[in-house]
Amino acid sequence: MIDRALAHEGYVRVRDYLVNAIKENAFGPGDRVPTERQLAEQLDVSRAVTRRALAELEADGRILRQVGRGTFVRPSPDAPSSVTGLDGTISPAEYIETRLRFEPELPWLIATNATSADFERMEDCLKRGARATTREEFEIWDAAFHLAIASATHNKLATRMYDLIHAVRHEQAMWGALRQRGQTSDERLTYQNEHQEIFAALKGRDAERARELMIQHIRATRRRLLDY
Repeated sequence: MIDRALAHEGYVRVRDYLVNAIKENAFGPGDRVPTERQLAEQLDVSRAVTRRALAELEADGRILRQVGRGTFVRPSPDAPSSVTGLDGTISPAEYIETRLRFEPELPWLIATNATSADFERMEDCLKRGARATTREEFEIWDAAFHLAIASATHNKLATRMYDLIHAVRHEQAMWGALRQRGQTSDERLTYQNEHQEIFAALKGRDAERARELMIQHIRATRRRLLDY
């Protein structure tokens, strides 16, 4: 039973890593992703678990595995130019304002619905983000942490709304420059500390405290990126 639980945890780790890497454009359409062996070593999971995650992602149409060549992010020529349908017209200020009104309300659902596995997933994202050696890798685990928070609500609509809000970043041309501006080593440490405090409040099921910390975190992000 324990082995099965550990295998599932490893499978989720691989899946979330690749899904978030694709969302964050660390791997773009047509890019080769790390090999099964590299992923297993990097994420500290078995190759069997890695193989299972890759098989599911291929079945979902996210990646394409070619014998003798490798694994690639599947191009989506028929996909709409805008996931949100807003064609990149949302400004960074609007994006952050929407986050500020939406994300701090999630802790009440988490306090009621989250499981121990949800908190383990959040903690794993934080640990791996802290060990990240590049800005791109840190952003992947940063996004994974926020996704883990949304998923811990166990509310499909809330999770879908989270996905929609964060998809805006990839349709906004100026967002890449803003993220680089807010990703110095000192800024990354600040993000990590803020995330740790939020995680502690969520794990303690202190919804009010978590809400306050999330508001502070998003406002601080706005100051760091937009200077207000």
